[in-house]
Amino acid sequence: MDISSEAVETGTYRQHVEPGAQVLDFLAQRSLSASPIHYWVAHEHLQGNNPEMAQAVNDCIASGKTFDTFFVRDLYERFIAAESFRHFRGMGDNMERLLGGLIDNLREADRSTTGFKDSLSENITQLERAEGPHNLQTVAQNLLKAAVAANINNEALQKNLDSTEQEARNLRSELEKHRRESITDPLTGLFNRRGMELEMARVFGLSQDGLAAMLVLDIDHFKKINDTYGHAIGDVVIRKVAETMTSMAPNDAVSVRFGGEEFIVLLPGASPEVARSVGENIRQTIERLRLIRRHDKLAISAFTISVGIATRTGSDTLDSLFDRADKALYEAKSSGRNRVISAP
Repeated sequence: MDISSEAVETGTYRQHVEPGAQVLDFLAQRSLSASPIHYWVAHEHLQGNNPEMAQAVNDCIASGKTFDTFFVRDLYERFIAAESFRHFRGMGDNMERLLGGLIDNLREADRSTTGFKDSLSENITQLERAEGPHNLQTVAQNLLKAAVAANINNEALQKNLDSTEQEARNLRSELEKHRRESITDPLTGLFNRRGMELEMARVFGLSQDGLAAMLVLDIDHFKKINDTYGHAIGDVVIRKVAETMTSMAPNDAVSVRFGGEEFIVLLPGASPEVARSVGENIRQTIERLRLIRRHDKLAISAFTISVGIATRTGSDTLDSLFDRADKALYEAKSSGRNRVISAP
């Protein structure tokens, strides 16, 4: 079925086709796989849920620019992941309202307790002055009323506190969900750039004795993989590299998908020897990987990675450590690829 760009952009097509089929047609026309990111971006655009992103897509189509996986990933980072991050920050209003309600409950409890205490003091004074049964009966009735009122207030307060506690649980769960989404790459489950900035800064500061090393990895000739087998296989290759990295890096390592086919691993407390050993193990394991496409049993050609390593010096910041590792990666690429190079 041939669907014109104009029909997709104006929304006339969506009146006749189910959203799922519409998204798949949109991706197929542009030779894009139905990966989670591609599907999400296309769905948001075609459903008109994100006007700014829709405008960016239409501008790309109108200008004749290439609508490829890199453009789609850029749309995801700019409009979808960013929106999730804004939503996460916007929950501060809910948190403020929740805390305000809790403070009101505490103030009400304080007023109720103070009122009951005052009533007790007043009636005890009357009790000391009582001269007959009638006065004693009045005091007893007053104390009973005060106790009943305090009990009612306590029950109301308990209900409010129970409701506040449940609301706090729900909000905490929602906050955690959006926090994870805002710092995680959906294709690999690794940290994205936002997550890298937060987590690496924390781990870098805790590194024992200032020791730390950074690996910057890049899949060799990745464009050729996409051109030969399609973006769906390209996504599988990216996931396999991510899985290999996380399985072979120490538990305290911070693994990041930096963008496209490039990855970063921060190794806190790692010496130059340990860092190089980790880099070589990852490189050799990926070199030995053999992938087979399920539906037609096609064997995917072997692929490799290049790795640049930098070990922290006394004056290194995260940025300077990355710059040195990135330069080492460039050297590994320019000297033949499929190798590990350590920065001086």
